[in-house]
Amino acid sequence: MGVEQDRLLQVVWRVAQERGYRCQLSRPDVVTLSGPATFTLTLGDIRRLAASCSAEQWAVLVADRIDTHIITLETDAEYPLDYTDFTVMQHLVRTRLYGTASVGVDGVRRIVAPGLVQRVLIDRVHTVTHVTYDMLAHWPVSEFELFAVAERNVRADGGVAITRDSFDIPTARGLPPIALLTGPEYLTAHARWLGEHQVTGPAGAVLIMPSKESIYAYPVTDVEVIRSMTVLADLAALHAEDPWLINSCVYWWRDAALDLAAITHREGNTVVIRPTDAFHRHTATLGDTGQAGASS
Repeated sequence: MGVEQDRLLQVVWRVAQERGYRCQLSRPDVVTLSGPATFTLTLGDIRRLAASCSAEQWAVLVADRIDTHIITLETDAEYPLDYTDFTVMQHLVRTRLYGTASVGVDGVRRIVAPGLVQRVLIDRVHTVTHVTYDMLAHWPVSEFELFAVAERNVRADGGVAITRDSFDIPTARGLPPIALLTGPEYLTAHARWLGEHQVTGPAGAVLIMPSKESIYAYPVTDVEVIRSMTVLADLAALHAEDPWLINSCVYWWRDAALDLAAITHREGNTVVIRPTDAFHRHTATLGDTGQAGASS
């Protein structure tokens, strides 16, 4: 699609030119901006954000992205960081969970559950950089120790807000409220220590992380957890167009670890839920009033 046919790309061109930058579509959905500095702008996330607001707001959205890049370049030029100096880096590293489909091969990462990986990042306030294994090779810590430092920093940042809601969807009627965790930039890392947030039951909690901005959790206490799986799957489906997607799986936090509780997917207007054998066996011990594995 040419610039003249792509309204969002037109906005990028205009906002960039207002800031003294020339634009070139270097790859599909990648724009190279050249001016006082040169950098690229990937349009995928901008398109997803733009889909949730009116066209009149696109200029503000694009300006924020371009200005963030410019500020970062200016900051790097004035206050360059030595990425080999771990005495500085140890205060900047943070961590976040990602869906495996979105992860490249060069960043420091570890699998925390099927479909979920944990990565370490350097937070420069305006931008985030993935820690690479080449960076780690220059630091006096092991990979395990690096994750511990990053998690400690996320915990210290705090800021998690918890609300409880029954949500206005048919499958949630009559179900006790589900906890919604929101707030900090590195929210998804908090799923690693979910038990500290008072949203779990005797056997932990089932949860979804449809995108980096929200965690929904329901305590594993009684047979109601079977119905909660359907509600969580429906909520995950509502986030399908969100920017920064993770996945639509339902996870089970217990004993300070995450595991897969169910895979979900949409078939037409139906959300299909496929519980794992381990979670199915556990729900069988809760009573005979439900059956984990229905479609909604």
